[in-house]
Amino acid sequence: MIDISEGELRDIHLFKNVNLGSIKGLLEACSVKSLEPEEVLIASGQLNKAVYFVLSGHLRIHLDSVESESIAIFGKGESVGEISVIDNQATSANVIADGHCRVLAMNEDILWSLIQASHAAACNLLFILAKRLRHTDSIIIEGVQLEQDFQHYGSVDALTGLHNRYWFDSMFKRQFARSVANGKPFSLLMVDVDYFKRLNDTYGHLLGDRALYEVSHVITGNVRPAELIARYGGDEFIILLPDRDIRIARRVAQRLQRAVADAPPISYGDENIFHPTLSIGISEMKKDQTPEMLIQAADEALYRAKNNGRNCIAE
Repeated sequence: MIDISEGELRDIHLFKNVNLGSIKGLLEACSVKSLEPEEVLIASGQLNKAVYFVLSGHLRIHLDSVESESIAIFGKGESVGEISVIDNQATSANVIADGHCRVLAMNEDILWSLIQASHAAACNLLFILAKRLRHTDSIIIEGVQLEQDFQHYGSVDALTGLHNRYWFDSMFKRQFARSVANGKPFSLLMVDVDYFKRLNDTYGHLLGDRALYEVSHVITGNVRPAELIARYGGDEFIILLPDRDIRIARRVAQRLQRAVADAPPISYGDENIFHPTLSIGISEMKKDQTPEMLIQAADEALYRAKNNGRNCIAE
């Protein structure tokens, strides 16, 4: 077991939005290295087989000799060495400990395994490399800005393959405005997987993830092209129904409930342990209503559906 806390791991930019539990084996194959002040971590012109992530302290980057002026300083959460690992070429800079420093060392085999295992980590790596290429005159990225940027890449949820919350926020406002301008109805479904937390707590997140994946694919197979679906967060899905009134929305909700009820249960070994059901809240756009008010109405309806015993629909 590596000598590093979960908090330190979460500070590493490559791991932003990565489920650390799902890559535990890869993390345990890494090592922690302590550096003395002015110790050389990476020497220019050498082959490098590892990426290093700063846990504490700082690393200086020198393009020429170690006596030359540094061009950048890397701090907590940042990484060095990934470019030479990716292109398998000799390093182009010297990396020196600027005082006492601790780094997490990940060899190239573990890095590639991580990229294959985690969509989020792959996107993070691409984002880090793109930032460095785009801003060669300013390698250091402000931590707060970086965290904000990580939250906005892509429009697809890694687990389910559905559109994600970022896509929904953008699409919802456009569709809402279009319906208002055209005088058309607009409805919304807020969908929740019943007793999902109990499944997670009893059998663990891996089985919970499988259940979410299965449910999402059943729902996807039973929505029509004009019915726009996204993963809203956790075990909640949201479906936009532009040009559809609440009567049609009710039929869509019933269709999805039947499809999930008719799907095979989730198994654990040889045992069927969980047969998902859906609670669904419905709302229809009203005069002078804002997009936020429409979502709130659907959320309140979903809350009523749960209070009514779950596996039901409320408006």
